[in-house]
Amino acid sequence: MFHVNETYEWLDSQGKIDVVCKALADPIRRSLLKILGEKQYFCHLDGETVNGVCVQDLSKLLKLPQSTVSRHLSILRQAGLVGHEQKGTWHYYYCRVDTLKKLERWIQSMIPKELDKEDEKANF
Repeated sequence: MFHVNETYEWLDSQGKIDVVCKALADPIRRSLLKILGEKQYFCHLDGETVNGVCVQDLSKLLKLPQSTVSRHLSILRQAGLVGHEQKGTWHYYYCRVDTLKKLERWIQSMIPKELDKEDEKANF
């Protein structure tokens, strides 16, 4: 079980929250994360299934140069939001759900319980 204090320590003690928030501040990076998180992509390389999306496919989807996509993916990787797998010369990227869940718990820990309960009542 992951406790609120552990979530805060994970994000804040390493300055991780700053890195994650800066990575999420850019609309291109949010688009990349959305694409990678919407569904699992399975590419086939030499008969082997690879989990992730290659830079070339992401570049086509976003209509951006591969160098731009690669630069943004590098920032997302440094923030721990995107994972990476290399097979030969091909690089495949996927969403790191564990980091997103930690970020979600950190954000939830900042919501006062009274407001959280009021919000629940308003939604019914």
